[in-house]
Amino acid sequence: MKPITTIGVVGAGTMGSAIAQHFVMKGLSVILVDQKEEFLERGVGYMRESLGEALQRGLIDQQTFDQILGRLQCTTEQSALAKADLVVEAIFENLAVKKGLFAELEKVVSADCILASNTSSFLISEISADLQTPERVVGVHYFYHAAKNKLVELIPGEKSAPEIVAALENFYTYYDKTPILVKDAPGFAVNRFFVPWLNEAARLYEEGFGSIVFIDQVACEVFGVGMGPFALMNATGVPIAMHAADGLASELHAFYAPAKILCQQVEAKKDWNIEDTQHLNNGSDQADIVTRRLVGASLGVAAQMVSEGVIDATSTDLGARAGLRWPMGPFELLEKIGTTKVKEMVESVFSAWNLPLPTCLEDLSQAQSLRLNWVTTEVVGESGFIIFDLPDRMNPLGEQVMSQLDCCVDELNARSDISKIFIHGKGKAFIAGADIKFFVDAMNADDLPRIQSFTEYGQQVLNKISSSDKTTYAYLDGMALGGGLELALACNYRIGTRKSILAFPETGIGIYPGLGGTQRTSRLIGVARAKQLIASGQFINAKKAYAFGLIDTIIEPVLDWRQLAEVSLDKAQSGRENESTEELAFAEFNGELNHPLLTREGSEKLAKTISRKAPMALKIAMNLVDKGFAMDLQDGLQLELDGLQAIFASEDARIGLTSILTGEKPNFIGK
Repeated sequence: MKPITTIGVVGAGTMGSAIAQHFVMKGLSVILVDQKEEFLERGVGYMRESLGEALQRGLIDQQTFDQILGRLQCTTEQSALAKADLVVEAIFENLAVKKGLFAELEKVVSADCILASNTSSFLISEISADLQTPERVVGVHYFYHAAKNKLVELIPGEKSAPEIVAALENFYTYYDKTPILVKDAPGFAVNRFFVPWLNEAARLYEEGFGSIVFIDQVACEVFGVGMGPFALMNATGVPIAMHAADGLASELHAFYAPAKILCQQVEAKKDWNIEDTQHLNNGSDQADIVTRRLVGASLGVAAQMVSEGVIDATSTDLGARAGLRWPMGPFELLEKIGTTKVKEMVESVFSAWNLPLPTCLEDLSQAQSLRLNWVTTEVVGESGFIIFDLPDRMNPLGEQVMSQLDCCVDELNARSDISKIFIHGKGKAFIAGADIKFFVDAMNADDLPRIQSFTEYGQQVLNKISSSDKTTYAYLDGMALGGGLELALACNYRIGTRKSILAFPETGIGIYPGLGGTQRTSRLIGVARAKQLIASGQFINAKKAYAFGLIDTIIEPVLDWRQLAEVSLDKAQSGRENESTEELAFAEFNGELNHPLLTREGSEKLAKTISRKAPMALKIAMNLVDKGFAMDLQDGLQLELDGLQAIFASEDARIGLTSILTGEKPNFIGK
């Protein structure tokens, strides 16, 4: 496919200007088109206001502000779109007008230009039905605020070319969006289960099952969200919820129709009174009804979509987390509540509307369709790929993820038709470490054996990678921290990019690297540098990592991860940059804060950095490097495991790990 470097955006309203803003912020040239100069001026005003907030917060400077807007061309002439590689339509929701616009665009743009619609109301197949080249039309449904919200729903029409859909998926991923693939169906995916969540809250209020405040409180508690449905409707616009519900009802079923009280609220042109206490009832019975109705409506529709093949469970959850900022999606919530309970809740809601139970809930033998696949495999030629797909969470290593990784490793190791395995993490991180919440939950439950078992299992999985008869590569296009870096060290080769960031932050949160970090690192780059990285928690880029010997080559980030199949390294980089005197001195560091290394002249900055680490973890980590280096690797790995329960039983570990969740600065006590 032709590279996408120039974007056309038609429509300079709130959504169109935000779409344009995202592209210019990413260094792309944008042609913004609207019918009148005043519309364009207003759209640029939206962008200036949004970018001005970033300027005030120090996220960008004045030069960057000017450079961003300098990449924007505003015009009322559609002919300017002739040089665009992609044109995104973001005009008002009128099918006839949209169809007419695309017919005009076909005559203006180049033959290989991709045409996309940001519609939320119409099927892509309807919009492109009368075009000469419907194969190049795709839906790209953004979510507010389009410059900041990561989610983009990619919707192929009946005739959309698969290669164009794949190109857009790669394009959006490369430019820091989170695309999910959705079938061309009414409401697409996220709105289809989110709007009923809002609407069911209005019905509950209308029927007297608590006040607005009470229903919002229950919703926040059950779904783990920061804003309940009424507060959210106020924030995004109450009429939007009503119109969205109307649109779904016209295409699907009366269940989706807006509640009478929601229509009345729009007619009165009022926000919800989120301080209202009418019908307030904090009783458990009332809360149970609200819970059952909200869960039954939203999770029922989500299950319905999966049963219909509109979207898979994993993408649905990613859409909820990335687009709605829910901490967990419908199917992770289903796992938490329990499939049987959710089935009962959905049945109680759906039966009142004569809706059939979604087949994936009716027949629990089909529960495989509800599985969340966070680690998956693909094969391209003679290369196998293991792909981590929790981009919004930075691909953390938790129990489910480790289990899925294990299955993926076994699957690819068993194949005789591949010779290479690449490990890749979607989003800004390769893997940003272990799942901290898992550790904290286990510690709070006084279940340290669970942490021990998880780490032992993790080492077994990494050993399968290191002993594979395939050549293994870690593609570190982003953050590789803690357990992520340890996984990369188990591979034969590590590929860096300008986005690579590597670090062992463990001693700064009260623990030590337990998946081979104290053992494989020293064998690769020597004791001195291993100790330096683990003790300091220093974040290093690809250039520094290459100089240290941690990575073997640096490449430009690939637009499509499948391109990695063309990479082949036949030997690790030869030699490393010579250690400095200061680095060599680290070989003698034992973790004591009064060590001569930290008290000599010129070491003030280093001493300050290390003084912030957990003293107990620091000393144990340095001892593990020293002792393990003299052993066989497997004995050294066992040494790491032997000390796990002691370190996780420490108060410093509790303080450090909890600080990650609370955002507070840890104050270690050395116990």
